[in-house]
Amino acid sequence: MAEVLARVHNLLEVRLLHQNARNYAKTQEFMALHDPLTELANRRLLVERVSHAIIHARRNNGIMAVVYLDLDGFKEINNTLGHDGGDLLLKLVAARLVAAVREEDTVARLGGDEFVIAMPYVNSIEGVALAAEKIIKTLSQPYSIQGSNVTWTASAGIGLYPTNGEDTKMLLKNADIALLDAKQASKNTYRISERTSY
Repeated sequence: MAEVLARVHNLLEVRLLHQNARNYAKTQEFMALHDPLTELANRRLLVERVSHAIIHARRNNGIMAVVYLDLDGFKEINNTLGHDGGDLLLKLVAARLVAAVREEDTVARLGGDEFVIAMPYVNSIEGVALAAEKIIKTLSQPYSIQGSNVTWTASAGIGLYPTNGEDTKMLLKNADIALLDAKQASKNTYRISERTSY
């Protein structure tokens, strides 16, 4: 009887070890593709998703978009509320971005206060512009941080496939340049890239 119990115990132990190994592998895979602070997609996963969206758009003579955005004057929040306040703001921004986009869109954090939204299956440039307006408006609503209401704005740049780039690198680069144009214009706004991929 003791031998049977020992065997059962060993089997359970082996099963538990396998389960732990599987869980560890899943955790490692998640960490390799996601930002540790916000749990959004990281650059690696974003590039993969944008590449797939471009392939789909090319195959179907469609368009897709990337919206490159960051917070206006983000350094100030670290100076006034410290890094904990800054980290909390980034998490709140991430949650708002996920809530503001479609299920098929990918929201990624590239680092600091830089975020990118990949939008596959886009019907029109106007639709992307409306989405950017909605996102900017959503992000400018007050945040509750450390017992205070803090208002922060964001600016965005839009890149469209195939007009502004026929590959992921060019598309992201031109969206980033459009973001700089938005910041130089007035902040708390967006600009659609005027650079062509030709």
